Amino acid sequence: MSRNRYVGDYRIVESIDHRGRVKSDYEYIGAPWVYAGDPASVKAARRRVALCCAVGWAAWLAALIPVSAAMRTLVIALPFAFAAIPLALTAGTAVSLFREREPFEHRHADRLENRAPACTFFLALLGVIALVGEGVTALRGAEMLPGDAVFAACAAVVTACAILCHRQWKRLKCKVAE
Repeated sequence: MSRNRYVGDYRIVESIDHRGRVKSDYEYIGAPWVYAGDPASVKAARRRVALCCAVGWAAWLAALIPVSAAMRTLVIALPFAFAAIPLALTAGTAVSLFREREPFEHRHADRLENRAPACTFFLALLGVIALVGEGVTALRGAEMLPGDAVFAACAAVVTACAILCHRQWKRLKCKVAE
């Protein structure tokens, strides 16, 4: 079902090239979409999302550099490692915010309204799980390494970036252009 979701928004256009071959292409015939907010808040939200993604990636990578007991504990390491998936999807959406110009396609509006908030929610959730696991491990009295402080700080930064990015999606709401 989701594979054919946007079929009605496109049509196939056939043309003949200079060699006499039929060339098939497509064109968007769906309704044009625009941002619902004012241009200044949309521009600021786009910049904030991009900045949060860049800082989030830097913190995620920095957490992997020092040797830490957290990255040797599966309950902590797995959620933090899997946080790369929603972080990558959010970063892809952030890039598309600058590539897609108004009016844009229905597919882009759906990504902004449905997939992007879910990605940042799960990114924050995975970051919180890693932080809670780190805290429980510390309270349990397990041996902690100096890299655990760096890991905890970076996991907190990733979580904070996810929360800040999640708050920006309401400024990037879309509507059908009139």
